[in-house]
Amino acid sequence: MSDSISELPSDMEYIEVKDEFVVTRGSIMEVGELHSKLGKWAKEQGYHNKQGSYIIETYHPVENGEEVEIYIPIS
Repeated sequence: MSDSISELPSDMEYIEVKDEFVVTRGSIMEVGELHSKLGKWAKEQGYHNKQGSYIIETYHPVENGEEVEIYIPIS
């Protein structure tokens, strides 16, 4: 991240993550399936889940609902 965080709302926590990830995006209604497919694909590519790291999900409003972007840390 190029910008530094100088002030956060009192109920927010800032975490900087420096990992490599596999990523997918799709409908929030299919979040479980997205996780399963991404995990399976990563394993088929020879990646391993990095234990002890954060799985990150970001949420994005779209015209007909919401999408989720999933980042799974790999080693």
